[in-house]
Amino acid sequence: MELQRKVAEAIHVLNHDPLSSNRVAANQWLVHFQQTPEAWDVSTSLLTSPIVSLFDLQFFAAQILRRKIQNEASNLQSNAKDALLNALLVAAKRYSSGVPQLLTQICLALSALLLHADPYSKPFDKLMFALQSLQAHDDGNVVLLELLTVLPEEISDSRHVSHQSDLRQELLSHTSMVLDFLLQQSEKQFASPLYPQHANRKILRCLLSWVRAGCFSEIPQGAVPSHPLLNYVFNALQGTTFDLAIEVLVELVTRHEDLPRVLLYKVQLLRDTLLKPALINADPQVVSGLACLMSEIGQAAPCLIVEASPEALVLTDALLRSTFATYILSLGGNRQNDRNHVKDIFLPVFSALVDALVLRAQVDEFTSGDESPGLDLPDGLLHFRNNLLELLVDICQLIHPTTFVSKLFFGGLPSSDVSMPLREIEAKLFALNAVSEIILQEGEAFDFSLIAQLVSAFSIRPSSELKGFLCVVYRSLADVVGSFSRWISVSPSNARPLLLFLAGGISEPICTHACASALRKICEDAPAVIQETSNLDILMWIGECLEQWNLALEDEEEVISAITMILGSVANTELQNKLLTQLLSSSYGVLSTLVDDDVESSVRQNPATYTRMLSSVTRGLYRIGTVLSHLATSLSSVPVADGPILSLLTVFWPILEKLFRSEHMESGSLAAAACRALSVAVQSSGEHFMLLLPSVLECLSRNFLSFQSQECYIRTGCVIAEEFCHKEEYGSLFITTFERFTQASSLMGINSSYICDQEPDLVEAYVNFASALIRGCHKELLGNSGTLLEISFQKAAISCTAMHRGAALAALSYLSDFLEVSLSSMIESVNCKSEGSFSVVSVQVVSHCGEGLLSNLVYALLGVAAMSRVHKCSTILQQLAAICSLCERTSWKEILCWKSLQGWLNSAVWALPSEYLKQGEAEKIVREWSEALGGAGIDYLENKSCNFASNNSLGGGHMQGKHGRALKRLVRDFADSHRNDPNLNII
Repeated sequence: MELQRKVAEAIHVLNHDPLSSNRVAANQWLVHFQQTPEAWDVSTSLLTSPIVSLFDLQFFAAQILRRKIQNEASNLQSNAKDALLNALLVAAKRYSSGVPQLLTQICLALSALLLHADPYSKPFDKLMFALQSLQAHDDGNVVLLELLTVLPEEISDSRHVSHQSDLRQELLSHTSMVLDFLLQQSEKQFASPLYPQHANRKILRCLLSWVRAGCFSEIPQGAVPSHPLLNYVFNALQGTTFDLAIEVLVELVTRHEDLPRVLLYKVQLLRDTLLKPALINADPQVVSGLACLMSEIGQAAPCLIVEASPEALVLTDALLRSTFATYILSLGGNRQNDRNHVKDIFLPVFSALVDALVLRAQVDEFTSGDESPGLDLPDGLLHFRNNLLELLVDICQLIHPTTFVSKLFFGGLPSSDVSMPLREIEAKLFALNAVSEIILQEGEAFDFSLIAQLVSAFSIRPSSELKGFLCVVYRSLADVVGSFSRWISVSPSNARPLLLFLAGGISEPICTHACASALRKICEDAPAVIQETSNLDILMWIGECLEQWNLALEDEEEVISAITMILGSVANTELQNKLLTQLLSSSYGVLSTLVDDDVESSVRQNPATYTRMLSSVTRGLYRIGTVLSHLATSLSSVPVADGPILSLLTVFWPILEKLFRSEHMESGSLAAAACRALSVAVQSSGEHFMLLLPSVLECLSRNFLSFQSQECYIRTGCVIAEEFCHKEEYGSLFITTFERFTQASSLMGINSSYICDQEPDLVEAYVNFASALIRGCHKELLGNSGTLLEISFQKAAISCTAMHRGAALAALSYLSDFLEVSLSSMIESVNCKSEGSFSVVSVQVVSHCGEGLLSNLVYALLGVAAMSRVHKCSTILQQLAAICSLCERTSWKEILCWKSLQGWLNSAVWALPSEYLKQGEAEKIVREWSEALGGAGIDYLENKSCNFASNNSLGGGHMQGKHGRALKRLVRDFADSHRNDPNLNII
């Protein structure tokens, strides 16, 4: 009794105490209590005692019993289970007329107890016999309904997947009794008009649960349409039972092939008696429910719909939102006549539907007349249009793109004295853009004079008139221009109005993205047309205005890319250089101003001015980087020395170097932009940049040590390393830079996955830089950097357990690269083991770090993110096995051998917390993995030997051979079975 009193007090504090500290303490005490053996008796007593009448206490007791049964019932003796079953039945009877949530918890506990019973003891039979006695009592049927509702749901729970099929078959063996019981309960509704509606809902919930379990599969299929319970469900399509009745019918339709035809003949009745009144009364629940049911009928049996029967026509409106349009389109050539026949019959319906959808996709009159700045489409209309896209595509395919476009713009745009409402124009532009891919695939260009008229009309409008809903129309027209740029830009006469139109919209926030994207597509599709002098002037004007427009960086990049694309194709070298200099002059200018010693101190004294200048410089650097990147692509066939890139860099690098050596680099956004521009400059200039490497790498390492939260310096170093670290004369320079990066306090402090998750971008950049060096640097240099490599290997092994996916996968990639290069070097020098060789260093690193690596690999395979790491972890394990196998054959055996790997594996598995492993699982993992690793290592070595024999030393050997694949299956199964966290039993 004392323990019951303490539980009652803790429950009261948890639910009602105003102090959070008290509630936390109460929760902790209750969590501990529910794990004790005493919780069984106390919870049972609280639930069955006639003197306890507090809902909070009773609900807690039912929850505890349910959880303990789910987690610990296998430890109970048979007589204890029988006693617990009787106690729960008594409690269920007692609370059958009380709060429904309490009865549900008790029934869930009963279900859990049943699922943990010995299957040979026929637990279902025992329960059904015990429940029959409940029917003699007034409230017994309520208990029976609730238990029969939750029981199939619990069986389908993934926790019982191991014997789910057997449980389901035993459950369904009682289908006849359950359906008879539900039928009896349903007939009471007709016998007594006072029968409560909530009882009907309980019957339908129970029936739904059994339908999902497959109960009607136990009776002849031909008998399902005429089953009495089906009529009961139809009669329940009203009032508070409507939603559940719809759910039952939908489940039945998707599971029983005879039902769609039967229900199709009932659609007219549903339409006349339910749908029409619901439309008049604007009842969204009934309308959406019926639409869902009719859509399911069409999706379950589209062949019934394409018969074009009168019943099918009744269904048309709802079924157009389902998949039957796709079904018609998929009819093969041998059924072409059927397809054309169906299309002819439904063509008036589709045409009317296009009109209706375009009308429905329009904004209302109030919005169309709104001139507020920043106006956009209402959220509800945007959601409707997103749902409309697939339907419009289906209709366009069915009636043919030419017919669809004619339907939208039949007769052209109105004359000047008869105006089409802007909202109608905008909706039609939306519909045209939605089906643009289908029209382009068809390849039949339509008359774009209508679009050209709109473009010309908007291109001469003053910018002051672009406000409110007019900007929305402008954006929709720009979307169409971008989608059909290949056809619209064919005519030279369209080029100037198009450029003026797009230039006018780029500066308007709501139109910016659509116009910038369309400009890039126009420049891609018609470079020769845009290169005319008058058109180049418009492009250069757009480029010069970017500084004052302050666009989003991604939109500005679209614009700069479009302009650079055209300038890169200008044949006249002198004109090309002049225009490029003009395009970047403002960027060079603001960058020069920032690093000017005379200006720097005065600018810093005014924070607002300084912030604006940093923003301008950041944008300028992004523009320079974008220009260099696109020039490198478009002029890939032109030698760098003969093209404009080198002349641009000659001006750019001295200013950039001065920026890198300034205090301005403490700005994160400025540093990221400068590093991006430098990376692009290196990639675009090739070997012409090599002479600057000492200065560049010194700037990067020095700035990183000064501003260690800015990983962009290491990312840029990685780009440079991938380009040049294979050059022997610069190898030592890269090793020195790597050492400076590694010794930074921010990287030396990474000693746990938690810290790695605090700085994932930094970790990812560092291990990527290390990977570039391992793959590119000469082995002699790497062989002299053993301590440095060991530190980086340890950091990567720690980081592979991080929750951050990018950091963890990058760390695993570095580990795999290191082991791959090490193994290649070991095979080459298996008989030449000088102290300075990379092979010796590799063996030492693996022997020192192998135990920690294997432990971290096992931990990396736990949790929800583990499946994405399976392949890389399997690869690393096979590489480790190969290295240990190779060492067994050499004098390296004293340092590293096969027993080393077995010991690491044994330690890693047994070090896992007990809650992660089932009884006996650790021994099984060690045994099976050891066997698979032995074969996988040999497979890997054999594959590597074949690659060396064919002079293909870079050929990867991971996951080769049957043992390699077997290892990967074991790793995948381990990760899959440990994907969920352990059950902490938290209340």
